[in-house]
Amino acid sequence: MSIKLPKLTIFLKLVLTVLVFGLLLNICVIIVFRLTTDDKPRRYLREFMRKMEKSIVYDIGLPPDTVKAKQICEDLDIEMRYESPVKLWTSSPDMPTLGDILFIPENKDRFEKDESFIAHYMGSPYSVMRYPQGVFIIKPIDPGGLFKPERAILLLFLFIGIIIILLYFLLRRIFSPLKDLTLAVHQIGDGNYNIKVPVKTGDELGELAGSINEMSSKISNSINSKEQLLIDVSHELRSPLTRIKLGLEVGSSKEKIEEDVLEMEKMVTSLLENYRSDAEFGNIEPEMTDVAELLEETISEYDLPARLKFLKPASEVNLLADLNKMQIVFRNLIDNALKYSSDEINISISDKQGEVLISIKDRGIGIAEEDLKYIFEPFYRADRSRSRKTGGFGLGLSICKKIIDAHKAELIINSRVNEGTEVILKFRKG
Repeated sequence: MSIKLPKLTIFLKLVLTVLVFGLLLNICVIIVFRLTTDDKPRRYLREFMRKMEKSIVYDIGLPPDTVKAKQICEDLDIEMRYESPVKLWTSSPDMPTLGDILFIPENKDRFEKDESFIAHYMGSPYSVMRYPQGVFIIKPIDPGGLFKPERAILLLFLFIGIIIILLYFLLRRIFSPLKDLTLAVHQIGDGNYNIKVPVKTGDELGELAGSINEMSSKISNSINSKEQLLIDVSHELRSPLTRIKLGLEVGSSKEKIEEDVLEMEKMVTSLLENYRSDAEFGNIEPEMTDVAELLEETISEYDLPARLKFLKPASEVNLLADLNKMQIVFRNLIDNALKYSSDEINISISDKQGEVLISIKDRGIGIAEEDLKYIFEPFYRADRSRSRKTGGFGLGLSICKKIIDAHKAELIINSRVNEGTEVILKFRKG
């Protein structure tokens, strides 16, 4: 029977990462401390204490002036004991006797050899100084007690633990939007495209929330556009079908019925061809082309010199471009300008500072600001009426965008309602 381990969230991974690095930091501090600690200062301090102890003995005298000895012990925070055949004095009842210290063979051997030495008793060091008048036993300040590495390590772990706890709650607050993002993604996966993720921060998670909102809005608009397209196509097909049915009942001419059939066929063929070829527009076969000449050739196909005003540059404007696909772009953009404007249309090309700009500008009905960000979505139309006058199924600009993107260029649309629209194609040379 296998045990299923709990899934690690990104939040827990970050916390564990901080814990591991905190532990490694502690280990490194301990290692560095051990490697860099020098024993010389401790030895120098002991020697200084020995000289100070001899100075204290000289100051209090032999036998010692107990009043002065007691004051010195209090001032220097040390403990002292004096033993002689005629006098016994101690600053603390806890001080060991000479007999206690000499009970240890090692201390006894050194007492017989040295007049002054450091004796260890019950884990603590004691200075033993032997004079003819008597023996001083002094418990000095322990140099090792000036810095306690165990306490330092404990405090270090304590402070890092506090920091990690604070970091835990901080990370939890920072990544709290992930719950909303996860819920939103699940709801979008279930088909709810009207979900709106609250944008609480201005960081990457806030940007991600905004992107998810924009994505869900685009998906919703795309689906609504396709549904509207289906309704519109059904409506458009129903009209000629109704005329055909009525014509058959009343005995209309064959030519009239064929005209309605051709209208239906043209509508279906146009839709299917545009949709089927949409995936092919991302692949281009570029060659060095004079785009000014190509644009002039495309404009001449319309034979509308009164409406299409082309300002041709004085010299050639050569670009690496796919001739056939660029003509598709020019035709779609000119068709749109002609459909949505009854005034003249100004077309121009400029070649400067390593960029080629192609502008197609009309003074037609324009595009609302809320529609501009969806204008390149397939099946999306700013003109919801789909009247016979404008026609189309909202695929033209989507196809143009794919072709221009394949050329690594930009398609920019500037428009204002009832003032007109300008479409700019921006190409980088070289």
